Amino acid sequence: MLNPILSFSATRRMRSFRTMLIVIAYTAALLLIALPMLNPFLKDSVTLLSVQNGPRCYIVLLAAQFALLMLIAPAMTSGAIAGERERQTLDLLLVTNTGSVRIVAGKAMESFALLMLLVVSGFPVMCLCLLSGGITVWQILLGELFLLAEGFACVSVGVFCSSFSRSTVLSGVLSYLMILLIGAVTALPFLFGYPQRITDVVYDRTQYALLTPAAAAGMIPALLYLNPGFGILTLIEGQTRYFTDEMQYRGWGRIKATWLMADRAGWEQSAMICAAGMAVVAIVLLSLAALMVRRGQKTIKK
Repeated sequence: MLNPILSFSATRRMRSFRTMLIVIAYTAALLLIALPMLNPFLKDSVTLLSVQNGPRCYIVLLAAQFALLMLIAPAMTSGAIAGERERQTLDLLLVTNTGSVRIVAGKAMESFALLMLLVVSGFPVMCLCLLSGGITVWQILLGELFLLAEGFACVSVGVFCSSFSRSTVLSGVLSYLMILLIGAVTALPFLFGYPQRITDVVYDRTQYALLTPAAAAGMIPALLYLNPGFGILTLIEGQTRYFTDEMQYRGWGRIKATWLMADRAGWEQSAMICAAGMAVVAIVLLSLAALMVRRGQKTIKK
């Protein structure tokens, strides 16, 4: 491998028995969710009501993996840089030809590779939803792609917090707090409303009908495209139309206005924009982490 940090860390992690246990536990948790919901398809007869369990099972599995990755990623990356600092080996890495950028990139990619392994191991379980119909392989692959974007963003948060923390515990706590902070800040448009032009368009049927998907996507507040929750909801809605009836019969003001605008922009397109936004934020955080590693060591030496 071109990155020695990635080569060494990945080899050490994949030889660990704990990695195998994590993959087994992750897959077992998904199976425990999927099998009860798909149990009717293992019997001799299938009712019309049980056919609906396929899309529902897909939604639950996608949401479960979304939550699991958000919980696992910070715990995995909390010791990426902070652990080296605790073991007093970071100075040795910095004086070699391996620069801070390659150190951060290697640590991040090593953790992201494990998350990719978890997502791939969950793919066969997701494919069980195909038994009932209503879900296609392409939709499952699109969901897996979004999960990878979310995992990469969570890994970058963990590495960033680890780059300036002096202990693994502090890094882990800061990582979870930062994820909560990002989720809260990017949801601010729901609290403070939208420009008047958005509500004018949403409640004017003529303007709304003439609105192009690109224009509709541009009218959604940019902060929402950085919110993982908004991304997963738009993805689920685009693939299953699960929330359509709920939004149709409830007047939830700003939330309904956003829902109508995302519907015009295209559900899956909005989800992919959100995935791209998370990837950009991840790259920015990793760049800042590379700066913090070098600067943090200079501060400690002084």
